[in-house]
Amino acid sequence: MKNKAKLASLAAVSMLALTVAGCKSSDDQAAGSASSSASGNSGGTLSFSVTLPSNGVDNAGSMVGQEWLKQMEAKLGKKIDIKYNYIPASEYDEKVKLMIASDDLPDLFMTPLFYDTTDMAKQGQILELSQYEKDMPNYMNYLNSVKNGLARVTNADGKMYKFMETSRPRFPADSGMLIQNGSSYRYDVFKDNNIKIPQTFDEFYDAAKKLKQLYPDKYPVNTRWNDLRMLFSADHIKADIFWDGSKYEYGIFDDGYKDALQFANKLYSEKLLDPEYTIDTDDTLKKKLLNGDNFMMMADWFTTPGDYTRTANDGKIFAISLYPDNPKYGTAWQEVANVNTPDLGWAQFCISSKAKNPEELIKFIDLQYTDDVTRLLSWGIEGTTYKIGDDGKPTFVDSIKNAPDPWVEGDKYGMRASKKHSPGLQMSVDSTAFVDFAPKDYTVFEGKYEEVPIEKSPFIRSLPMPSNKYIAPWFSEPPIQFTPDESQQISEIMNPVKTFVTEEQAKFVSGKNSFDDWSKFIDKVKKMGDIDKVLKIYNDAAQRVQSK
Repeated sequence: MKNKAKLASLAAVSMLALTVAGCKSSDDQAAGSASSSASGNSGGTLSFSVTLPSNGVDNAGSMVGQEWLKQMEAKLGKKIDIKYNYIPASEYDEKVKLMIASDDLPDLFMTPLFYDTTDMAKQGQILELSQYEKDMPNYMNYLNSVKNGLARVTNADGKMYKFMETSRPRFPADSGMLIQNGSSYRYDVFKDNNIKIPQTFDEFYDAAKKLKQLYPDKYPVNTRWNDLRMLFSADHIKADIFWDGSKYEYGIFDDGYKDALQFANKLYSEKLLDPEYTIDTDDTLKKKLLNGDNFMMMADWFTTPGDYTRTANDGKIFAISLYPDNPKYGTAWQEVANVNTPDLGWAQFCISSKAKNPEELIKFIDLQYTDDVTRLLSWGIEGTTYKIGDDGKPTFVDSIKNAPDPWVEGDKYGMRASKKHSPGLQMSVDSTAFVDFAPKDYTVFEGKYEEVPIEKSPFIRSLPMPSNKYIAPWFSEPPIQFTPDESQQISEIMNPVKTFVTEEQAKFVSGKNSFDDWSKFIDKVKKMGDIDKVLKIYNDAAQRVQSK
């Protein structure tokens, strides 16, 4: 996953689909379908409905989308009639949750990001897949190539309810650390005013203070996704339940959580942190950053700064960097993706239990995990969008690679590695295409500025994997699974706790809550539910995995 728009569309990566309003128009839906809109098989045609996120482009009608359908029909030896329901990526999670609540599900759908399918399985809304194992040999083979692959897609009872997006490795197994998120800065402003790109919290604070002096009516600091993950990662915690390397713990009980909020409060009280950080959307952030209202992003998607630099095209340079260190805790942990071994992505797909043709639909889905289909969707069409290099590996044609923005050029063809397209069912990807396709990024690592695609950064490529000083312990957490009863207990206890903590966190940052009352806050959290019970469930689940 190469940019935030694609994250929302695939999975890195965030439906009132009871109607087509806000999704695809009826004409567009018809264009993506053959002739029949009824689910089921008739006249030698495989027909099914599918709901997927979209970035406002015609995936089905793109050159690669049409070629994919042609090849799928050749593989199956029959016509394929797909009724697409595309939903804008920014609205996807909310609208699919409404579809699930109303039990108005298509035959196949991508779930909301990180969605717990336990309740859907318990209510009988989705198909249990392991009974069809013989119909999905390609998917099962891929799972066997992924570390703990089968354990990650089955529940504690050994049942499987979801297909996972898969991602072929883009780096060697032992080197190349790809950060998914980082801190970003207006590099041109920092350079012009002789301000150092921060590597520590003190330097971050000092830079914000200098920018406030230079631009007194601006708020130098903001953050994406309305959260403070930079501060938590630097303090070696999460504001949630997380694996600390030996056990699961709840991060807000750690001293690092309080320290993080106190630092955020210092930024807020001195009018360095934008007070709208909790409500800013991607669109409002883009406007603020391009207008020069903010200069420092505590957290950002790793390719967004490069996108903004190209969008501005006026001398503004937005550069990505690592999260700065809090020396009290040592080197900041970074948010790192596994791109070194075969892995599972974020997106997950379920089949409605009401689908009339489950066996054929599963066989069709299984074809998405073959090498040739993965290459087609990721790279496009040989001779048109890519060629085979001297090393026997695909590489994009020069007209794409040498374009001012290769992603935009790729949108003319509609392959997965382009800027906005995700043709087919979006289930499998060869991520080496993203590296070959990658446009220029603007990076500052260990104080050195470079204009280079982040995947080709010498700093990024040189880091050993899977062990180096930036890797958080949760990178290798056990692939725990919960029973339906365990999931229900966790939800009943933690949902109100998380809501309360989120609300109180914002109050501590803004100063509405006093840190003198911190112990009262922690006591109230502990009294809201049996969090020790939840941690025991987590750690028992970890023990089940480790005992195997």
